[in-house]
Amino acid sequence: MSITLTPFTKQQLIPQEEKLEVGRFKRELFIGIPKETSYQERRICLTPDAVNSLTYEGHRVMIESGAGESSSYTDKEYSDAGAEITKDTKRVFGCPLLLKVEPPTLAEIEMINPETIIISAIQLKTKKDLILKLWRKKRLQH
Repeated sequence: MSITLTPFTKQQLIPQEEKLEVGRFKRELFIGIPKETSYQERRICLTPDAVNSLTYEGHRVMIESGAGESSSYTDKEYSDAGAEITKDTKRVFGCPLLLKVEPPTLAEIEMINPETIIISAIQLKTKKDLILKLWRKKRLQH
């Protein structure tokens, strides 16, 4: 039997419970999901179930009409889940939060507001001009 020397009492070594007050701030997200335009891209960022979870919590989701077709999801499924469906691509790209599987194209960047947050894959192979255009668009905001 070995004796371990410690500066703590046995009571101090027992985990102590403490309740912290957590402030809850109600914030709404307004998420845009455009059709993917990259060659052979069949994925979409959110399933109808995911959209339902978001809209249930009070968030807005706008999906470009037909965006889920290549993933076998219909506009009706998204609409039933609470999404707003639009044929207006510019409206979708005008949302404050944008979800895309592939990086936006140069033409799509033109439709994006400078303050929009884009969540998308930006691969190392992404072209330099696309990265620079995104950077310049964001810098114009400041």
